[in-house]
Amino acid sequence: MPVTIVGTAGYVLAGWRLMSVLPPLSLGFVSLIGVGLIAPLSSVAAPYGARMAHRLAKRQLEIAFGVFLVLASLRFVASML
Repeated sequence: MPVTIVGTAGYVLAGWRLMSVLPPLSLGFVSLIGVGLIAPLSSVAAPYGARMAHRLAKRQLEIAFGVFLVLASLRFVASML
């Protein structure tokens, strides 16, 4: 939680001088609409994710995380092209 608060404050401060060109309902680089949607949904979904992580074998979690990282990196590379 402390890392989240400090990180959010950093994004607010970093984008504060660009407020005139940023979308409405944002504080710096933080979208208030995004915060309003993501925070409650992640609070609801977190217990399900924790339960699923405890049910899966360690190797299954490792493979799933590896696949996630490969997909995320492919998306990043595709966005550069």
